[in-house]
Amino acid sequence: MSNPALKLDGVSRIFKQAAGDLVVFQNVSLEVHPGEIVALVGPSGSGKSSLLHIAGLLEEPSEGEVFIDGRSARNLKEHERTQMRRDTLGFVYQFHHLLPEFSARENVAIPMRIAGHSKRVSEAAADEILAQVGLGARLTHRPAQLSGGEQQRVAIARSLANSPRVLLADEPTGNLDPHTADGVFEILISRVRASGLSALIATHNYDLAKKMDRTLVLDNGTLANAG
Repeated sequence: MSNPALKLDGVSRIFKQAAGDLVVFQNVSLEVHPGEIVALVGPSGSGKSSLLHIAGLLEEPSEGEVFIDGRSARNLKEHERTQMRRDTLGFVYQFHHLLPEFSARENVAIPMRIAGHSKRVSEAAADEILAQVGLGARLTHRPAQLSGGEQQRVAIARSLANSPRVLLADEPTGNLDPHTADGVFEILISRVRASGLSALIATHNYDLAKKMDRTLVLDNGTLANAG
């Protein structure tokens, strides 16, 4: 099997408190290989979001090490962590976090502009990605003019803008009704498959989890492979 695109080795999240340490999870290890889509499930409060934040270099683990595409993030300076996030990671959250004053095209183009691409190149690429998620006719619409499902599809397109190696998604359909959620999820999975990237997707929806390659369960501070 190929080297993992994402690897967590002995990762822990522990909060120091006056009353004693609060252990969210401890000694968690996982690998996600290129082209693999892995579900992360577990009860509310089990630490799924914290684990994704650590995997996405948004938080540093209390213990352990994170590898992105074989490169350790342990000793990176903050600007190097920022560059690694920008160049190799894509994020989708439960709420779309689109900038309300910008159009769908502009929201998707922003990550590419930050990465140094011209406005023309960024917006042309944004148009192509938005067409791939079924929003070719909604390019100039602002978030308030889009439905919840359309907003989340823009967020998915934005996460793919810089051709990441790894996609991290935290309850990406959690704010949608079941019918809309199914449609958005199918688009997410199809774009991940078409791009050949890796994905770690946290969800409460076990039916959605079954559509992924395998499932990891985070509960009581430990991570187990559910198949």
